[in-house]
Order: sequence, then structure tokens, then C-alpha cells
Amino acid sequence: MGTSKTPGKPGRKKKDLNNPETLEKITEYASQGLSLRQICRCLGISWSTLDRHRKEYGEIEHALKKGEALGVSKVAQALINNALFENNVTAQIFYLKNRSENWADRQEVNHNLDLGNILTDARQRIIEGTSERPGVTHERTEALEDKSSETLDLPLRAFERVQDTEK
Repeated sequence: MGTSKTPGKPGRKKKDLNNPETLEKITEYASQGLSLRQICRCLGISWSTLDRHRKEYGEIEHALKKGEALGVSKVAQALINNALFENNVTAQIFYLKNRSENWADRQEVNHNLDLGNILTDARQRIIEGTSERPGVTHERTEALEDKSSETLDLPLRAFERVQDTEK
């Protein structure tokens, strides 16, 4: 009647990602800065396939890490070439800011405050009725008190002005 077919498994043919040729492609794609999804598209596989094989075969994870490292190395070498040989001032500044603590935009400053003691001292001053803090002179304290009473009187004065204009 017809031709006889050899029975096989239904579905797509499985891709072998653990062969040297594919591992080399993965390394190359990763070194170009492609994301995992982009690498999957280049290989013609789904992300879940790559993820499954990555967990199953350590060589795939190694190829991805190796590719990322190669990409960073290429960019770093290009930066150094621009900074040293082409006198690119922007590249020089970038290199120095990222490689030297003395050239960093931000400097880390660590402060240790004991808020418990600060709050206890403030509470004690309130209880005693003294507004003096260590390092604050009496004249400064009086000036602050005068300023705060003026500030509190502002809404009252504004209310009085409104009532005067209504009369």
C-alpha cells in the first residue's frame, strides 16, 4: 500500500549543546556582550533549553563565564589603549576613577552614631528644662528660642491681619 516509515520519537530533534563547536559559539556570543536570550536566538534554542543544559553540563556555564571575561578583557584593553596611546582624556579619567581610590568621585565615609545616647541626653534636657547642649552657647540658645517663638507667632499674626481687614 504505501511506504513504510521507521518509527521515531515525535517532536523536534534534540540539540547537542555540549559539543566543542557549540561551546565555542557560546563563548564567542558571550564575549560580544549578548544576553542569554540573544545567545539562545543565535543558537536557535529556547531559553529554558539553555538553562536546563547549563545546569546539566558545567561546560556550558564555563563557556558563558569565559565569554563574559573575554568581553570585559577586550573592552578594558581598548580603554587602556585609548587612555595611553591615543591620549583620550575621557578614557584616562574613567580609568583613574575606577582604578584608584584617590581619583574616585565618591569617597566612603563611615560615621558611628549612638542614637540611644543622643535621645537619652535630649530627653534628660527636656526633663530638666535646660535647652543647652554641649558646644552650644547660652546666646545661641536664646537666639534659637527667640526665633522659634517668632515662628510660632506668624500664624497668629496672619490671622489677626485677616480679621482686621474684614472689619
